[in-house]
Amino acid sequence: MRSADLIITNAHILTVSAQGEIAHGCIAIKDENILDVFEGENKSYQAETLIDAKGKLVIPGYVDCHTHLVHAGSRAHELQYRLQGMRYQEIQKKGGGIYATVRATRAASAEDLYRQSLERARLCLEHGTTTAEIKTGYGLEPDTEKKMFDVIRRLNNESALETVATFLGPHVYPEDKDPDAYMNWLLGGGLDLAKERAAFVDIYCDAGAYSFEDTEKFLRAAKAKGLPLKIHSGQFEPLGGTGLAAELGAVSADHLDHVSEAEFDAMLRAGTVPVFLPGCSYYLKTAYPDARPYLDAGMPVAIATDYNPGTCPSLSIPMMMSLAVMHMGFTPGEALTAVTLNAAKALRRDHRIGSIEKGKQADILICETDELTDLITLFGVNTIGTVVKKGAVL
Repeated sequence: MRSADLIITNAHILTVSAQGEIAHGCIAIKDENILDVFEGENKSYQAETLIDAKGKLVIPGYVDCHTHLVHAGSRAHELQYRLQGMRYQEIQKKGGGIYATVRATRAASAEDLYRQSLERARLCLEHGTTTAEIKTGYGLEPDTEKKMFDVIRRLNNESALETVATFLGPHVYPEDKDPDAYMNWLLGGGLDLAKERAAFVDIYCDAGAYSFEDTEKFLRAAKAKGLPLKIHSGQFEPLGGTGLAAELGAVSADHLDHVSEAEFDAMLRAGTVPVFLPGCSYYLKTAYPDARPYLDAGMPVAIATDYNPGTCPSLSIPMMMSLAVMHMGFTPGEALTAVTLNAAKALRRDHRIGSIEKGKQADILICETDELTDLITLFGVNTIGTVVKKGAVL
């Protein structure tokens, strides 16, 4: 018999791959990777660690491809303003919103920022997220942006959560700096920092954030430096950033509450991954975007939490799946693909994570339920029983 490090038996496996569903199968894992996935009883492999899944659902680890996990402080008190009907931009003008988090993040020591973020990383893993993209953008000045990058790297090296760093220096215009001077830094030192520390660059193009003109300036400069592009766009107003980013070859465009037909076509032509963030619609009490046209067009549609302290303070991918199915036109199977393989595509990591396949990284969840539909109907419930990350049982 061949040697493995871990064998999961008696599993109802949704591979999210061409292999499809395996009603009664086994997974053999060795050296952090998936050695084999097959139907039936195990007669080929031996390992010191055996897990009997007892017929429970086994799926790939969740990939959260849009988060703002690293920050200091809380904005829970802003709920009272939302309940009074105050809009996001109004809260920001009162000194709340992103600016409140910027002040708290600047003031926090590197160790305190890490400690707060590590607790969130733990919650991610408890709810099945094994890989998370994390953006900077709560610094809006060089030292704090670097501090955020340091914390993202520490989380990747010192916790079980795998992280992907994105430079979001152009999150909003700083309230304490000249916008033109800050843009000059973004186009120079900011992009140099991104080239050194980030997998992607991102910009928030919307009402209350960056203009179309500045967005174009930033994205073209980033592309000229060979940096992969992302964009926050169309959350509140269709400023045209989605189409622009697609035309420049953006890897993903995120939010997409307001997208023109021309922008949709540009995304389809470019292969830009649409990333929907249903938790924002829930928490801001805005209309949910319809994902059905994107799905029907064959786009690799992804879903993420957009975890942040102000507009979606939730780290639960299963909750996002439930919202997407109930309000945005997804089927349960499409929602699972959106938070695994397609989310990995939004991070250019689908060759390593996002599905249960031979040779891929062994990021696997054993659920406390038998069927996929339970992940949707049991909204607000954590159905994860066992998390395997890089072949290690956490």
